[in-house]
Amino acid sequence: MIVREESLGVRAAVILGCLSLTVCTAQTTTTTRWVKTGADDQTISRELQICNAQVNAALTSEHGINADINATLGRNWQLGSTQGIQREAMRQQAADYADQVLSNCMRAKGFTREG
Repeated sequence: MIVREESLGVRAAVILGCLSLTVCTAQTTTTTRWVKTGADDQTISRELQICNAQVNAALTSEHGINADINATLGRNWQLGSTQGIQREAMRQQAADYADQVLSNCMRAKGFTREG
């Protein structure tokens, strides 16, 4: 009985800690603009479409990798009550990777990021 009470306390502390991190690290939405001297809106739009196609290809691969990881470790995460945390971590990692691919592509084309 004592063991159960301690594990509930630990679980409550972990959940509270995770909620605190979620609130503290919540990001606000900002608009990103890509600029390049001499580039009009049509050029920027076309180049963004090309780079977004690269992002989509990269994310397809990333989602496949994440699915494999989840298939391998998902049961362990479920038993450890960390499945939601792990899923969110993989989602954030994929979002960061997509941003990196887009940034690298647009910078390679001579654009700079504003905002």
